[in-house]
Amino acid sequence: MTSPSAPVIAVFGAAGTVGRRVCELLAESGAVVRRVGRGDAAALARAFDGARVVVNAAGPLRDTAAAVLAAAIAAGAHYVDVGGEQAVLRALYEEHESAVRRAGLVALPGAGLDAAIGDLAAAWAAAHLVGADDAGEAVRSAPAPRLAEDHPLDEIAVSYAFDDLALSAGSQRSLFGELGARALVWRRDRWEAGRAGDHRRINAGPALGGERDAVGYAGGAVITIPRHVAAQLVASYVSVTRHPTAAAALRVMARALSLLPRRAGAALVPYVAPDADYGATQLAVVAQVRRGFQAAQIVVHGHDLYRTTAVVAAWSARCLAERRAGPVGLCAPGELWRAEPALRAIAGAADLTIEPSFG
Repeated sequence: MTSPSAPVIAVFGAAGTVGRRVCELLAESGAVVRRVGRGDAAALARAFDGARVVVNAAGPLRDTAAAVLAAAIAAGAHYVDVGGEQAVLRALYEEHESAVRRAGLVALPGAGLDAAIGDLAAAWAAAHLVGADDAGEAVRSAPAPRLAEDHPLDEIAVSYAFDDLALSAGSQRSLFGELGARALVWRRDRWEAGRAGDHRRINAGPALGGERDAVGYAGGAVITIPRHVAAQLVASYVSVTRHPTAAAALRVMARALSLLPRRAGAALVPYVAPDADYGATQLAVVAQVRRGFQAAQIVVHGHDLYRTTAVVAAWSARCLAERRAGPVGLCAPGELWRAEPALRAIAGAADLTIEPSFG
């Protein structure tokens, strides 16, 4: 039952694949859910008035994130979105961080499988590798120091593996919009274009066929991780097939796509089968960190990337609605949450399993 004092959480894009799930999860938790459709800036500001948190679940985020964030700030609400689009995340951090901080609010873009799960898994593995003690509640009450600042890690790689992957129309539009854009990597102290056709071998576990090839991917965790973990290199990869021949073809395709103009994506029309079973998708997030001869890895297994993303977004929105103090501004997941307890809480709610390489 909803309490009269329960926080109001507005969900923009409530009728979409993820938005419906976010609304259901928030309602189950006792929050007052306000479903919001698309509109101009004035309409959004009115719709968000009185909300403690705004969740943006309408994609592609490149079309909605900036406007919805601005409306949330105008309404005095924290902002959470479900996107992991690399270019969008970078633009939000570079263009809106000061406005969010001046307002004393929090904006958490990338509260989904990518970037949040990869970000938190990498931060947990990094903390283990450097011997950092970050015990406590999942929600931080104060900013945390950047891990490995005085002795950066050599490498952080976050890889996403999928079997039986089914994508919604919104996800396809986001993917098509990235055609022709080479994935960014964090190298030493800046983002730069990765190598076309970059790939690595990962072990996604027996359920996903063990070792498989993953290709360079414009993952959101590449943007968020360097904010709270120092590393010489941060890169992201994706594998959508366990078959070596198909994986090799994808590497060739990745090189070819980098030569296409960005507008080519507009010519591709999303198609979603009427009986698409998103729950059949098997997934794994593999976070690997290395310094010299020392390494640590965390593998997160699950299914249904849309429900997983909805759980991350709903959990994040509830935490922000209920917290009394903590970091403000545009934040990465690892800046707002302590990696291990946050990832365990999300895993419990989303039916994920976590397999650290350490005890």
